[in-house]
Amino acid sequence: MRHVVNRLLVLIVGLAVIALAIVVIVEVIAELAGADPVLVSWPSVYAWAQRTTWSDAMALGISLLLAAVGMALVIGQLWPSQVKRLPVDSSDHATDAAITRRGLARDLTAAVDDFNGVYPQRVTVRRSRITVRAAAKNAAEPDTLDDAVTASVRDRMDRLHMRRPPHLVMNISRRS
Repeated sequence: MRHVVNRLLVLIVGLAVIALAIVVIVEVIAELAGADPVLVSWPSVYAWAQRTTWSDAMALGISLLLAAVGMALVIGQLWPSQVKRLPVDSSDHATDAAITRRGLARDLTAAVDDFNGVYPQRVTVRRSRITVRAAAKNAAEPDTLDDAVTASVRDRMDRLHMRRPPHLVMNISRRS
């Protein structure tokens, strides 16, 4: 989502700069040719700017508005984005390896699905936590089954050698 917003902001700012450049070029050419202003009555804007002080309410309002927009843009860019890839260790330090959140979720879903009578319901992968929800049907020894499924999921995570492995939360519900 952030990439879409960034691209839209860049498009809007780019089009505004292009439009401003065109207006300036047209007005400079008109002034050099000795004609009246074509697109913007810049002499009246210039006269208004000369008689307006920084303590004027209009100047303060415009300044505050621009400062608020600028702060919103800076805060929006500094806000941490959703992690799409989790870094994994590799044998070569020059190699940047990672697994996608979706790929990790599929792998852990397959680890739960390997057990007979256990059905994966949802695997949620976040930056610092993985939540695995599953349902066990007609489990004879629920505690042993919970431990086995949890061990299988942890084994899959350990084989990936993630740099900062997220905390694992297992929720196995019972169905009869």
